[in-house]
Amino acid sequence: MKLLESPARFERFNMNWRRLLMQGLVIFLMGLILVFASVLNPDAVVMSARYFSWLPLCGIIILALGLLECLDAFLAKEQRDFFQNLQVGVLDTVVGGLIILSVTEEPARLSLMIAAFLMVRGIVRIVLTYALSLPQIISTAVCGLISILAGFMVFLGWPTSAGWFIALCLSIEIAFRGWAMMMFSLWVRKQNL
Repeated sequence: MKLLESPARFERFNMNWRRLLMQGLVIFLMGLILVFASVLNPDAVVMSARYFSWLPLCGIIILALGLLECLDAFLAKEQRDFFQNLQVGVLDTVVGGLIILSVTEEPARLSLMIAAFLMVRGIVRIVLTYALSLPQIISTAVCGLISILAGFMVFLGWPTSAGWFIALCLSIEIAFRGWAMMMFSLWVRKQNL
């Protein structure tokens, strides 16, 4: 039980909660725009890739978020923050890079990797939410469960394994990542009161 108790004992955070809130809002809005773009224009050609819909743009955003996460790890003052940010950052960087580099292949070829990515991101979000006792536990956990469900749907190819559906699932993950970051910023604000 000490394993779950130790990460929750934080001293006051030296983070700017307003910056985190704005960053989360920007990520949420980017994800939301990609969700609507994937649904309203599923046949879009991005980076000269046919049948991928908005998947290359999702890959670019995930790659950028992963690189920012790695930078946060590099700038972290505590070892636990370094390892947590580095793990998530490397995962995002690798998956985003593989999506971008695979735009010449078949979009269904990426489905297993993207399914695993969505499931891992959802599980990590749920575990960290409960381990850190973040606010809005239920809404953040629901976001994680939706990411896991989207991963299973991509894995099963249900309702389709087309590029627009894979892009839609990744866009939902990006939007929920922004939502989780906004919830985290509210928790940081509460800790600094």
